[in-house]
Amino acid sequence: MIVLSTCVLLTSCSPLAPQPDHSKFFILTPLADGPPPISTPAAATTNSSLIIGIGPIDFPDYLRRLEVVTRASPNQLDLSAEKRWGEPLDKNFARVFSENISRLLNTQQIEKYPWPLRTHIDYQIDVNVQRFETTSDGQSQLTARWVIKDGTGKDLYASETSASAQVGPGETGASAALSSNLATLSREVADRVTELHRRQTPVNTTDSFRSGDHSVRCCGSYLALIHF
Repeated sequence: MIVLSTCVLLTSCSPLAPQPDHSKFFILTPLADGPPPISTPAAATTNSSLIIGIGPIDFPDYLRRLEVVTRASPNQLDLSAEKRWGEPLDKNFARVFSENISRLLNTQQIEKYPWPLRTHIDYQIDVNVQRFETTSDGQSQLTARWVIKDGTGKDLYASETSASAQVGPGETGASAALSSNLATLSREVADRVTELHRRQTPVNTTDSFRSGDHSVRCCGSYLALIHF
């Protein structure tokens, strides 16, 4: 019995013995419920027919991993031994970004890069992520350059988004802050797509109204006055 007990004790202390897994998994979340940034019902109806191509989304290789990365200094990164992303961060980023754009533009027609050559795209959103991590002083950081293209691949607009947020308390504080940064990027891109589409959509300038026993009809610069 003494020998058996000793063997059991040695086995439990052995580095080869099974160790408890303390890993915790996190994900980014899409935009919270709220009205999309569309000012008129007409714009909402117009946007609902848009086909949006998402990608390519270029992501830094140091973030293409399951371990949660924290920037300790400009030249040092810390990889968590226990905190993990529920899926590779670049894939999680692309999925949530697509969900955000779908909601903000009020369209379900989202194509993810690469799409078939014959697929019609109204606007393509190309994103190059420079930074997307938390820092040791409790801030989240997102820096991304993005380009909106038309269906032929012609550049229509290019910009850069820099967003930061305070990491809240609790274990989900980092993922929540990064989700907020991603929401900021999504809103800026969606606002610009909406503005570009409004400029390209023909406006019906015909307007009719009555005043007393007169009806005035305007169409562009043409004005006709009809007396009843």
